Amino acid sequence: MNEHNQLTLSTNDLKQKKNLSDEDLVACIHEITNEEISVKSKKDFLKALAQKGETEEEFAVFIREFRKLSVDPELEDFAPSAIDLCGTGGDKSHSFNISTFVSFMVASAGVPVIKHGNRSISSKCGSADLIEGIGLPLISSLPMIRRSMEELNFTFLFAPNFHPAFKHIAPVRKALAEENIITIFNLLGPTINPAAPANQLLGVFNPALIKKIGQALTANKVTSGIVVHGLVNDPLTTGVDELTNCGTNQVFGIGNLAMPETENWAPGKWNVKEGIFSDLSGGNLQENLKIMNLLLEGDAPKSLKTTVLMNAATAFWVQGKCSSLEEGMELSESLLTNGTVKQWIEKASNLFK
Repeated sequence: MNEHNQLTLSTNDLKQKKNLSDEDLVACIHEITNEEISVKSKKDFLKALAQKGETEEEFAVFIREFRKLSVDPELEDFAPSAIDLCGTGGDKSHSFNISTFVSFMVASAGVPVIKHGNRSISSKCGSADLIEGIGLPLISSLPMIRRSMEELNFTFLFAPNFHPAFKHIAPVRKALAEENIITIFNLLGPTINPAAPANQLLGVFNPALIKKIGQALTANKVTSGIVVHGLVNDPLTTGVDELTNCGTNQVFGIGNLAMPETENWAPGKWNVKEGIFSDLSGGNLQENLKIMNLLLEGDAPKSLKTTVLMNAATAFWVQGKCSSLEEGMELSESLLTNGTVKQWIEKASNLFK
């Protein structure tokens, strides 16, 4: 088969709204990660796949193959009890880095957190930016990554260091972004943590994707997790890739928490009242560091604090640290108010100095 025969054949199939076999899709993935294949061929394929709509089976193959292509961080001994908390981004809400701060909270309680992410794409401050902001370097050394896990119960796998194949996709992603075309690569990042932690709390920007992504993660052996989308009571934002108390949350459980269909969870599920979405607003790195300090000092906007507690409580429940959301809320509140999280951040900021 010459240069990009499979890519061309599969692009034509996709244009006819045909789903791809696992074998054909694997061949296409190897071609789109080949630097010798033209940007146009890759762009045509990804555009056709997006316009057809990815099936959960196709999404599962992308997850499986890109995990295979990633660099192994050698954290197999941590992965069975670890959790990753992240969102797809793309909700354009410009909110505070909720999942990143919650990751700090969860790690401060002794739960292993293997977070995987990148710099900001759709917001002013991404997870990598806030992590650097507290003084943790974006390390690629495997011994340093292990030391971070051993001493902090936390490490951050900076995506560019662990997914070399992505550099051959960057030009086509840029070309598609210029046309405002959303493809599978806008969603893939949070699902391909190279350490494959057994537990996951994943937020998505589009509620139509919740079940599809959840089932694709189930096919890739996530032990326990939920995929969520927060519908919010705000005229400028339809929803966010987080759980919030600012409206109803759509939730799909996977693995040990498997649900047959997506469920709607109101703030009352966590015994909290509905809040104000503007409280969740974030900004650039310096602004978000100030907001983080407000959370640590007990002076943050009420709905932001409640949203943070809800996400931490849910993470503890997903991972098994707590047996209920109520127990998770109590633990999260105590961690934030008794200084545990603040002490953890101080320790993290000094670890690699």
